[in-house]
Amino acid sequence: MFLSQIINFKNSTMLNLNKNIFILISLLFFYPLLQSSEGLNNDLYQNVLSEVEEILEENHFKKNVNIKVKSIQEKYINSIDSQKMIFLKSDFDRHINEPIFGNEEQISFAFKTFEFFKQKSSNFLNLQKEVVAAISTESQLDTEEFIFKDRENESRFTNEAALSNYHMDEARSELISIFLKEKNLEKSKEKLLKRLVNREKSLGRISNDDIFSMYVNSYTGMYDPHTNYMTPKNQEDFEINMYLSLEGIGAILTIKDGITEIVRLIPGGPAEKSGLIKVADKIVGVAPKLTDEIQDVRDWRIDEVVNLIRGPKGTKVKLEVLSSSMDDYDIGRFIEITRDVVKLEDQAAKKKELEINRSGKLFNIGIIELPTFYMDFEAYKKNRYNYKSSSKDVRTLLRELDKNSSDGIILDLRGNGGGSLFEAYSLAKLFIGRGNVVQVMESNGSIQPLGHTMGRQNYIGPIAILVDKLSASASEILAGVIQDYQRGLVIGSQTFGKGTVQRMENLSYGQIKFTEQKFYRVSGESTQHKGVIPDIELPFVYSNQEIGEMSYENALPYNDISPVYYEAFDNLSNLDSIKKYSDNRIKDSSMSLYLTETKKLFDLEKNRNLLPVNLTMRKEIRKTNEEKRLLIENKLRKSLGLNPFKNYEAFSNSDLDEISDKKDEIILEEAAQILIDQILIKESSRVSYRR
Repeated sequence: MFLSQIINFKNSTMLNLNKNIFILISLLFFYPLLQSSEGLNNDLYQNVLSEVEEILEENHFKKNVNIKVKSIQEKYINSIDSQKMIFLKSDFDRHINEPIFGNEEQISFAFKTFEFFKQKSSNFLNLQKEVVAAISTESQLDTEEFIFKDRENESRFTNEAALSNYHMDEARSELISIFLKEKNLEKSKEKLLKRLVNREKSLGRISNDDIFSMYVNSYTGMYDPHTNYMTPKNQEDFEINMYLSLEGIGAILTIKDGITEIVRLIPGGPAEKSGLIKVADKIVGVAPKLTDEIQDVRDWRIDEVVNLIRGPKGTKVKLEVLSSSMDDYDIGRFIEITRDVVKLEDQAAKKKELEINRSGKLFNIGIIELPTFYMDFEAYKKNRYNYKSSSKDVRTLLRELDKNSSDGIILDLRGNGGGSLFEAYSLAKLFIGRGNVVQVMESNGSIQPLGHTMGRQNYIGPIAILVDKLSASASEILAGVIQDYQRGLVIGSQTFGKGTVQRMENLSYGQIKFTEQKFYRVSGESTQHKGVIPDIELPFVYSNQEIGEMSYENALPYNDISPVYYEAFDNLSNLDSIKKYSDNRIKDSSMSLYLTETKKLFDLEKNRNLLPVNLTMRKEIRKTNEEKRLLIENKLRKSLGLNPFKNYEAFSNSDLDEISDKKDEIILEEAAQILIDQILIKESSRVSYRR
């Protein structure tokens, strides 16, 4: 396959991993954007909807999709009212049973339905303001009512009185959450009333373009989660968010139910380097300067949050952050991050060496950390010999490690969301030499294998690939080919499952991004949805099951095709024995017990969907959770020789790097031990063969 042909395959980066990324107007409640058009341009919207329908029917990977207008109507209402707190069951039925005969009626439905939603939302916000204003004592917050933390899977209300009462309980519950943090009733009321006003303002700022975009994406979402329509304003907001990722804190953000979430940390960026924040964390407060007061950014527009976080290189921003398992109105951690510009060299591959003593024999294991599959395309196009790329850098590091007599190599792809397909292809060549690497299926069903008819291995020694749930796309291609060829071990957790390629196409107004290709391994298995299953699982690595392709609605399914020719190395043997050795090493380790206990506590809290609207009970729940968490943390710290925390506040304000670094050491050491097990088993089999 010629190089130019390979580069023509679209880069498949982690930016595609989240269904909200390329389309920054989320199909979720209260997603706010700026006004971008005056009045309703019905003809324009009808034409764009027709263009989208035509492009997807002809070019999308998923064929013969029978989408009924009623299904789009249902998805649209469920997207703007995801918590089922605006439309009664009768409202919902009335709207979806409205007769629609063409695109003109669809556009009319979208705007009339949203106007109904907007008016009722405003009414309920005013009701909540009245409820909050009337509370004068803490005892009024001790009720016998309960609310759901998440109503998405609950039934719609059947009468207006019950729905109104629920909104009043929601307001009281949110006031309780704020009070638990502020410890002052009047200050808590003031903060909540300000939030309610901000929500109403955000609702009023939703433009006609935004409404149209939400409706069109109710249609495109029927194809797959990576197929989205962007208005010109959406494109502008996307560029702003990307700018923040490259000059700011190095993070891609989105809005979900009014809360700013971290979708991706840019490798080598300030946020990723700090170790203080991770994917799926929620940003609920921002202070642009350390001397500024933290501003509560719940229910803010994405561009407003971005503007607060952005700032000159070298300056610090203070953030209030909640972990993904915490309630949106919980007390957050306060962290400081120094703004900087993310350079290509910050994302470059790095090496280190680890010495392991096994029965008196020292093993030197080289570790290469690869945060992304990078390539300086501009320099390459200008035919510069010294252009920077991940494959060239890894090849150099392999030579250096080989000179130091490394017994084996671990290629660390944890958190690597992908990048250049050509680089995944080139990196595979370093380890397998010639042979097919991946198969690509086009939307018309044709399949094209990518591989090398010529070439030699740059590294012939033992290798292991370390992956986690955030390893995606190009990472999955490389891990898959190493596994299929039995060239080395894949260690860690199941990967993300992003096995598709998207294309952007301009429309008469805005752009459409749609899925046009799908990846398959040389074995015929797809990386889509399923990802890569490791040979040896490590419980320590990041494996959040709420993240990944299988968590998305309408994600393209896993399937397999015929394998393409490849010759396995047969470098792997006795995997069951290696698994047993690893299990024995880690089953009673303090880190393993810590992760098990922490997961149990988080799962318990996550599965607690009913919240009492009762201040006394909520205080007790918080106290119990904090005591349990502190006990778990201090148990681990003592086992690692670290000083225990005196109280929960000391823990919540602590430097997370301390435990994170220790955890990383344990992961890398166990990965090295697993690789050594494979080396020793291989050596033993050779000795037996000679005898």
